[in-house]
Amino acid sequence: MMPARPIESAATAHPWRSWLLPALGGLALTVGGCAEQDLETSYGGQRSLLSTASVNGTDVFANLFTAAGHEVDSRRVLITSAMQSVETIVWFPDDFAAPEPDVCQWFDQWLSDGSGRTLIYVGRDFDAAPLYWRKMAPLAPPDQQQAFRSRASQAALRARGRADANSDDLACDWFTIEPGDAGEPGDTGDLAGPWSQGIQADNAQLALGARLVPSIPARRQLTSGANLLVARARRPLGDGSQLILVANGSFLLNLPLVNHEHRKLAGQLIAAVGPGQVVFLESGPGGPPIDPPQVDNSLWTVFGAWPLNVVLLHLAVLGLIFCFARWPIFGRPRVSPDETTSDFGKHVDAMGELLRRTKDRNYALAKLAELEHVPATPVP
Repeated sequence: MMPARPIESAATAHPWRSWLLPALGGLALTVGGCAEQDLETSYGGQRSLLSTASVNGTDVFANLFTAAGHEVDSRRVLITSAMQSVETIVWFPDDFAAPEPDVCQWFDQWLSDGSGRTLIYVGRDFDAAPLYWRKMAPLAPPDQQQAFRSRASQAALRARGRADANSDDLACDWFTIEPGDAGEPGDTGDLAGPWSQGIQADNAQLALGARLVPSIPARRQLTSGANLLVARARRPLGDGSQLILVANGSFLLNLPLVNHEHRKLAGQLIAAVGPGQVVFLESGPGGPPIDPPQVDNSLWTVFGAWPLNVVLLHLAVLGLIFCFARWPIFGRPRVSPDETTSDFGKHVDAMGELLRRTKDRNYALAKLAELEHVPATPVP
């Protein structure tokens, strides 16, 4: 296991400052001042070319890994052959239930197949939308502050409703989920554990909601009273491989990382993994697909993709109609007249065509004048 770097070198080193503040400022400008229907709240993913950054996204955390020298990628499918070169997987499941047994078995096998591998599992019990509206309320005009507080309450109710509706199975081979109060940031209280050193608990706002109770031997890295926030377990089959359990994303998602203390905690997490490629895994309820069957990559598969299937089908029908109208012979074949080679008029036409191509009138007249003085050759 790689030794953890000091907090200051991992979270506040000079290379980070050159891009971290602009990134966080861009996030604030992206979400700042938008109406409720415009606030992007998709969970656990990174922005695409056609979307804005989500308050629940992982763009800033991924950039922290990049600044630390890691090669970062994102995927939605677990393909065994493609994951052999990956050293760290960061998983933000958009699922309030525990992972399925087959997903846990896949990760256990992946951890045991290599040395120094790390799986970071971040629990779902946090939504940054209520925090956003609550933070923006004092900055809004006085006549809109109450509306912002109302939106914060509505967002919190929706978050609790999704958690209650989707938390069916709360146990897996790694941990058991113990439901708690609403996972909203508040007074963290005293922090304990190796990762609490250098953290100003009064300035940190960590959600103390549902708890992940490890079912395997694990060391507590960060706690707040009876709440286990971060735990690290060494997998028995892997050579130096580890499983890091994070209770929730209240200090790892885009909006919470505006907090300086949260960035220092994220630096502790990055310092705990070894060098190499990092993959951010995005998944919904039930977990990511595992080794899906290979799809035929031939050109014919395009005809099954919407809307190309409809467009290409119509183009194919029009092409067949054009072919039948242009090239086939309908009726009796016509006999073309025979061409004679003794027609002197064709010679005259050919000579005229050659002179026309020169596009030089004086040259053409000179040639014609020469032909007028050429004596006729007697025909034998």
